[in-house]
Amino acid sequence: MTLILSIMLPILILIGVGFVAVRSGLINEAHVQGLGAFVLNFALPAVLVSAMVRQDLTSTFNVSYVAAYGASSLVAFLVLFAVLRGAMRRPLDRAAMGALGGAMSNTGFIGFPVASLAFGTTALAALPMTMLVENVLILPIAFALVEIGAGKATTVGGVVRETAIRLMRMPLMLAIIVGLVLALSGVTLPAPLLKSLDMLASASAPTALFVVGGTIALLKRADMAIDIGPIVAGKLLVHPLATAAAMMLIPGIPAELQAVGILLSSVSMITVYPILAKRAGMDGIAAAALICATSIALVTISAVLLLLAPPGA
Repeated sequence: MTLILSIMLPILILIGVGFVAVRSGLINEAHVQGLGAFVLNFALPAVLVSAMVRQDLTSTFNVSYVAAYGASSLVAFLVLFAVLRGAMRRPLDRAAMGALGGAMSNTGFIGFPVASLAFGTTALAALPMTMLVENVLILPIAFALVEIGAGKATTVGGVVRETAIRLMRMPLMLAIIVGLVLALSGVTLPAPLLKSLDMLASASAPTALFVVGGTIALLKRADMAIDIGPIVAGKLLVHPLATAAAMMLIPGIPAELQAVGILLSSVSMITVYPILAKRAGMDGIAAAALICATSIALVTISAVLLLLAPPGA
């Protein structure tokens, strides 16, 4: 618990700094929106390209792990989407963004540090495969549904064409495509370009957390919707349970790799979730869900480690 707290406490502190900055008047809503745009259009794309271009997918790739983690993440996404869209009658774009919160973990900033403490090099092998599923499967599906929900085309062809055009204009989607092409081709970027990407990428997490704090400070009573409960439950219960089932049902995954996958799925949602959710007008709900999930994850991650971590970890 002490080690987990040492990893997660800085996250909560940075969120608190953003909250105080807005409440004190040092930062206003326009500043928060500008910082969010910087993360979404520059820093986060740099994170994706920088992470993917450094991965040797041919040496660490485990098809069974990718299939299991992909299937479980898709199940978590669809279950939460069905609850929000079918049972709670939320608009398509909000249901999609709510489902994203239940299916995409904070793999880089919480999941990997905790997993590496417990499982060592196995966590390093799982990291690129997990991020591949999140960024090439779950994120594009969520964005596609959001764009469909916002589209004005009436024919199937028109919807597909309009959605594809909007997606291809998004820096995040372009970063996923570029990163995947570079990773599969084995191309090495020049050192100055990699350094520039790393500098941008290093600004992503702290800025995003600051924006989350500022967003929470700007919350209105209307933002505290009942959607928060299903999103948090989907992330901390449905996703890890689905991952555990998939890891056990699909053969060819070493036991320790199974455990890492379950652990990665049990952490709270991605740091930039509220910034992504702004496209659906639910950044306030997403920020509140992130705070709740991050706080509760202190307990749930400890429980998962108690069950899965090897002796002495």
